[in-house]
Amino acid sequence: MSEQKNKEMFYFQTKISSVVYNQQRFKIIFGEDKFLFGSVSAKDNDSPFGKLMQYKTIHDTLMDLDWKIKLSFDNALKFSYSDTVRNNFSLIRTDTEEEKLAYYYIENALFRTSSLWDMLAQLYRIFYDIDIPKEKVYYKQIFNPTNKHSNSFKTNATEIYRYIEQDDDTDCDGEWKGNHSFANDLRNKMTHRNSPNIAVMSDFDMNLKHHPIFQLKRVIEDYTVVSKYITEILDQIENDIINSLEDEEN
Repeated sequence: MSEQKNKEMFYFQTKISSVVYNQQRFKIIFGEDKFLFGSVSAKDNDSPFGKLMQYKTIHDTLMDLDWKIKLSFDNALKFSYSDTVRNNFSLIRTDTEEEKLAYYYIENALFRTSSLWDMLAQLYRIFYDIDIPKEKVYYKQIFNPTNKHSNSFKTNATEIYRYIEQDDDTDCDGEWKGNHSFANDLRNKMTHRNSPNIAVMSDFDMNLKHHPIFQLKRVIEDYTVVSKYITEILDQIENDIINSLEDEEN
């Protein structure tokens, strides 16, 4: 049992630590120790400089979210793999403080991971000049390959949309399929119905709990996927900025 625990813990920790943000990305430095904090452009927020400040704002938010997500995952792993939760888990009862804390930190990570998908959509909106107000951006809408605005990034939209709509399949090696749909359903239950971590049988809902480790695997894997997509678009944005600066110099 200890060997299996160590193997699973190593897998999760490796996944989590694979997500790294460059703190210097989009930072405009003046002199030796000064940098531009920010700028608000009243009229031309689509100018190159206006876009850069928008990217920086989102990137700073991503780093803040990522720190909180990692903290939540670390604590969720600690409590999920505690002897009490591993040896005394029940599908219909939540008896221990360790189990409650495991679910608490999983929920923290889950809600913040869902925000990463919104941030990913915002990056695409800005980079590809999608004519949708930022307050009305929904990631499933942005990455739906049948929408005209996705023509500029059809390959990426198709890949991302296929992932978020993936059918559920846990009977496979490596990453499970349908992790995003599972995590999204979990969040919707918390928001609109009842806690998925409480077993109920009533006219309001029917629900049996999932073990914290089961939930963790699904949320961690969804977190690494959306983080991969975020890194890809950030790299693309940064390359575009560098190329634009080089063109101006030439």
